[in-house]
Amino acid sequence: MVRMIILAGETGLDSSRLGEALDSLMEGNIEVVITDPGHMKALNSRFRHVDRPTDVLTFDLADEGDADPEGTIFVDGRLHPPIEELLERILHGYLHLRGYSHDTHEDSVAMAAEVDALVKKALEKYR
Repeated sequence: MVRMIILAGETGLDSSRLGEALDSLMEGNIEVVITDPGHMKALNSRFRHVDRPTDVLTFDLADEGDADPEGTIFVDGRLHPPIEELLERILHGYLHLRGYSHDTHEDSVAMAAEVDALVKKALEKYR
């Protein structure tokens, strides 16, 4: 189940339509928070000790051994439009919850390919 929360100012997003498109692709209990750069900077500083904004932060809330992911994905709302970039960031965060990383070149290539495939599916459902 995907729960959408929009904290950023006017984004023009249809959060229910976006949530429906993502819900069919994302397993587990996922919360997506679309926020502003100041909030992203505060989260990045507090949890990663990096004093700058970032475009996506993922917090894994699943217990070890859980079959499905659970967590919160924070996304900088400046990425909308275009919707493709917003979906890319959300789904990138989701794959982190699924255990993907981009620590090596091979991991980065595999993760990028999976994100691209998921974005295409999400766009079909969103439009």
